Amino acid sequence: TSSPKKFSKNGIYFISRECDKFLLGFVIPKSLGSASLRNRFKRRCRSVLQQFNKNDDFSFGVIVKPKTININYGDIEGSIALWVNSLKKISS
Repeated sequence: TSSPKKFSKNGIYFISRECDKFLLGFVIPKSLGSASLRNRFKRRCRSVLQQFNKNDDFSFGVIVKPKTININYGDIEGSIALWVNSLKKISS
């Protein structure tokens, strides 16, 4: 197996590794906020990732670990875009 690729931007830390299919996990401690706020952050991340993975061409697992959950949708989208671009550079 390949070693994990690490990337951080706008307070969001990504750890990814190549695998057979797309897998997504979150590490969000209770200390970052209430359940509804933590779930909103996860929904926003899933929404952005679905936009980038429309063709189901992602073949890696990723763990998303934020430093804070008070991140607006635009910042989440920008962070994920930079992370996806960094993966494309590594794989090519």
